[in-house]
Amino acid sequence: MAALSRRTVLGAFLVVVAARVPAIASDGILPAIRWAEAADAAYLGSGRIADDRAKAGLPQPAGWSAYRASLARVRRLARLDLYALTPTTPETAAALAAYHTTRGERAGTSGARRAARRRLRKVFARPGAVLPPRPT
Repeated sequence: MAALSRRTVLGAFLVVVAARVPAIASDGILPAIRWAEAADAAYLGSGRIADDRAKAGLPQPAGWSAYRASLARVRRLARLDLYALTPTTPETAAALAAYHTTRGERAGTSGARRAARRRLRKVFARPGAVLPPRPT
């Protein structure tokens, strides 16, 4: 019997693992929502830290504004990636609607809530988009 190469063993392992992992929504919205939520949380957390330091009269560390700018860039890219996706299942549609609702409420302004609703209308108007289930 010939010796198995590492590539063959790894390939067989991945086939076995892939067969046992439950299927994930094919549209990729759930991972994109998690990524956008993580980016939002990081940016908001850095803002709270900056605010706390300012209230305490402490200067911002060197490079802090560049760090905040990089977090803002990552958050924007995460949101753009999410906006590019179209929900194809009721579960992903409901998750997307919940994300936008939460984001609009967290901002606390009527403009943010309107922008979230406008974004959802555009996403759900795409061909092939599945609408979220109606609340009962």
